[in-house]
Amino acid sequence: MLAGVGVSWLTRLEQGRANSVSAEVLDGLASALRLSPTERQHLFSLAGVRLPNRAADVDPTESHRRLVNGLDPNPAYLMDHHWNLVAWNAAEEGLFPLLRDAGPNPNLLRLFLEHEELREFIDDWPLEIERLTRQFRAHLADYPSDVLHELSVELRARHRDFSDAWDRHDVAPLAPHIRVINHPDGERRFDQHRLTLPDHPGWLLVLFVPIND
Repeated sequence: MLAGVGVSWLTRLEQGRANSVSAEVLDGLASALRLSPTERQHLFSLAGVRLPNRAADVDPTESHRRLVNGLDPNPAYLMDHHWNLVAWNAAEEGLFPLLRDAGPNPNLLRLFLEHEELREFIDDWPLEIERLTRQFRAHLADYPSDVLHELSVELRARHRDFSDAWDRHDVAPLAPHIRVINHPDGERRFDQHRLTLPDHPGWLLVLFVPIND
């Protein structure tokens, strides 16, 4: 027996003939076999079970930082699975000067909710809070953690806009949309894209591509 699973069942699994099994059993088997993330994904695929999303507490690599910096002059930032900004380039800081004094790893939701200047700076701020709240709820379902749960409780207690949106229980996928910035030098329009990082589950690379009308 290995992780509560018999050898005959393992043979049937390898042949694609195994009966249904829980994700918990498969997780235990993957741990017992010391499978890599790729091997674990393959095990779940063989068993026909949806792979639970996992997000590890990891730091951005130098390669990731070079990627973000290399996207300049397009504004870009890297957000971890706790929705903390862990890297951004000079163009992003130029677009959002508040990042200069935001400290290390500022949280995206806290930035949007606690900086009053963004209410005028971002053209559709009320809609953006609605959008972010729906996306955050969906993200929390995919990557549950005590940190994210505590963040949602904190923001609901401190910010009416977030609380009202949260209580509607809506969810929304990540999707490109047009971001309009009321910049001191004039209105600026961007296509905003959110790209996943396969090697960092739950992380997002957010890129602003200027729209030149």
